[in-house]
Amino acid sequence: MLLACWTVLTVLNGGIDLGDGLATRGATSAMLAALVAAPFAAWALMRAQGQAAARSGPALLAIGGAAGLAVWAGISILWALAGDLAWTEANRIALAGLALVIGIGLAAVLPRAPERFAVGLTIAAAPVVLWALLARGLPTVFGSDFEPSRLQAPVGYWNALALVAVIAVPGLLWWAARRGGDDADVVGAAAALSVVFTTILLTYSRGGLLALLLVLVIVVGLTPGRLRQAAALAGGMAGAILPAWYGLSTDALTDDALIAADRSDAGLGLMWRVVAGLVIAALVAWAVRRVLGGGRLTRRRAAVGGVVVVVGAVAVAGVYALAQPREVGAWISARTAEVTGTSSGLNNTPGRLGSLDTNLRTEWWGEAARSAGDNPVIGEGAGSFPLVHLRERSIGNDRLNVRQPHNLVLEIASGLGIVGVALLACIIAGVAWAAVRAWQAHAPPEVALPLAVFAAFLLQSQLDWSWTVPALTTAAMAAGGVVIAAAAPGPAPPGRGVPGPVVAGAWALVPVIALSALVPWWSQEKVASGNQAISAGQPAIAEARAAEASGLNPLAVEPWLLRARAAALLDDRVGMRRAALRATEVQPANPAAWSLLAVAYGDSPEADAAWRRVLELNKYDVRAAVALGLAG
Repeated sequence: MLLACWTVLTVLNGGIDLGDGLATRGATSAMLAALVAAPFAAWALMRAQGQAAARSGPALLAIGGAAGLAVWAGISILWALAGDLAWTEANRIALAGLALVIGIGLAAVLPRAPERFAVGLTIAAAPVVLWALLARGLPTVFGSDFEPSRLQAPVGYWNALALVAVIAVPGLLWWAARRGGDDADVVGAAAALSVVFTTILLTYSRGGLLALLLVLVIVVGLTPGRLRQAAALAGGMAGAILPAWYGLSTDALTDDALIAADRSDAGLGLMWRVVAGLVIAALVAWAVRRVLGGGRLTRRRAAVGGVVVVVGAVAVAGVYALAQPREVGAWISARTAEVTGTSSGLNNTPGRLGSLDTNLRTEWWGEAARSAGDNPVIGEGAGSFPLVHLRERSIGNDRLNVRQPHNLVLEIASGLGIVGVALLACIIAGVAWAAVRAWQAHAPPEVALPLAVFAAFLLQSQLDWSWTVPALTTAAMAAGGVVIAAAAPGPAPPGRGVPGPVVAGAWALVPVIALSALVPWWSQEKVASGNQAISAGQPAIAEARAAEASGLNPLAVEPWLLRARAAALLDDRVGMRRAALRATEVQPANPAAWSLLAVAYGDSPEADAAWRRVLELNKYDVRAAVALGLAG
């Protein structure tokens, strides 16, 4: 049931809640996920009360880090640049911590938990991957108009979809190599892998490809049955060539913002190639299996083979460089420029797959680093990066605005300072400690399966905003919990179980967590309803919804902005000023509040002062520059 809930969470925009007051499907699914996870975590802890895993050192370290990080994020509301965003971030971290507890608790009491978890995630990810391909293959049925060329439905973000597909890989590799399996398992896994690889490639996600490579290294390197895994991988890669090539080279599939009907013919072409890829994958896997036979590929042999391949590739590259020095030099210069240079952003085209352009990430990392340097101990408050970015950015293109720095460590450092980074390190150290313990204790090699999921998330989160996608954090943290449980199997020694008061405290926290998730979501719903009232020309209803929203979440600025718009619709200049002024008091570092106040004051010295404050918070604000005569 929990895996089914994870599928629903993933399908509903991955639980993404950007805290923009729009009450999106992602915000709703994240709220519902917390309502489900809180009692399940308490129940799982109760079930594992007498198990060694629940009181092991890695478990205490990781759970302590997750709980401390959530509490610290909540405390940061006191100084956060945007208190409502800090609240949202605290809820998001709490949900991740609940997933960690569930992973530890259930894996402590279920036999063969690592492989069950990996295969369960594969099954849970299957509807998401299939939906993504159907959204492109049958766009008038499963897709929508004006979708980007990069696959993103139903998660709503291409890199997140890529990681969901990567999460399905460990279970498929285990299935191909499972004890007692036969060639049918290899062939079936190869066919499924062809679909997964096609999906990853059509997201154009370079981070997804790096995460996939890491998963393959961990799973193939640490689990038995490498020859069967190799056969499945060979078949999966071969089967992905035909649909991926078509999807990456057909204009109707690579152009942005087309209506769904314009993609229909090309979508059908993609679908029959996906089906053909399944057949190709099965045939290639079967053929490779016949060639490889029933031998055994040890880690040493695999390592030697890898070294031979690398040395051979370097030798070939060296010969080519000697034969064509100018072409090679030009290629190196171009790649160097991509890494070190700045640009206006990398286009969302298939060509990005071969690019080393950081796509402005170095800019965003620098912004977060400067923010962390200004407030090194406690940071500027959880979730505050949207405002930090506006203040620190050096590029004035508003289309390139971001809400996260695309690096988990820097995001935590900017928002929660050294304290937050230390708590995050406790989570990672707890899982790493457990992995080492499992290795030393000669635990079943299947522990590598959840470890690969956790490692893939950790890698991508240093290059993207995966931490803000609950579908990804819950899967990764639950995987970390399974690793921790696998490192300490069996019942706890007498008197070393989880104390009863701790379990009682966990149950007592359930309504607290539920209310913390429900209240800000409810406030967003009120704001969304008020915005609809504004669109319908009903300012009185909008005013009432704004009052209800601010009562639910006094940390949010959106209710006061809504109230100001309602007053403007009534031509109530005084009411508009009063609401805008209150917005600046709720979030003094939010330029949107000051912009509205400046508009409310009209042509006056007070308006000029407000516009100057806007430029202090966002030096590239065009409206402020024009109002103050500084444009051009």
